[in-house]
Amino acid sequence: MKNNVYSGSSGCGAEAGFTLLEVMIALGILGSAMFMLMESQYGTLVLFSDTRDAALMEILAQQGTALAEAEILMGEENGSGDFGESYPDFGYEYDAILLDENQLPGLLEVTFSIHGPVETNEFVFRVYDGVQTDVE
Repeated sequence: MKNNVYSGSSGCGAEAGFTLLEVMIALGILGSAMFMLMESQYGTLVLFSDTRDAALMEILAQQGTALAEAEILMGEENGSGDFGESYPDFGYEYDAILLDENQLPGLLEVTFSIHGPVETNEFVFRVYDGVQTDVE
C-alpha cells in the first residue's frame, strides 16, 4: 500500500524547488540591497576624502599664515612659498598693505591665499608690526 502524504520540501516532481518568478524576485531584492550597500560605502569614502582635504587645508593655512606673519615682521610686504617635499602640490601667497599710517601706525592688512591641487582659499587677517610711535 502506497502512502500519498505530501512530505514538504523533500518531495519530488512539480512540487519541489522555486518558481522562476520567486528566484527573480529574490535576486531583485538581493541586488537592491547590494546597490544600497555599495552606494553607502561610496558616500562614506567621498565624505572621508572631503574631510581629510579640508583638515589638511586648515592645517596648512595655519602654518602658512604663521610663515607669512614672520616674513612680514622681517620686512617682506608680499611673497609666496610652499610647504616643502611633504606637500609639493600646496603653496601660499600673501600681500600686506599698511592700513592707515596716521591713525593706526604699524597695522597691516594681509591678504593670504593658499592653493592646492583642487581648490584655492583666500582670507584676510591683520598684523601689527610693532612700530613704536611717540606718545605726547
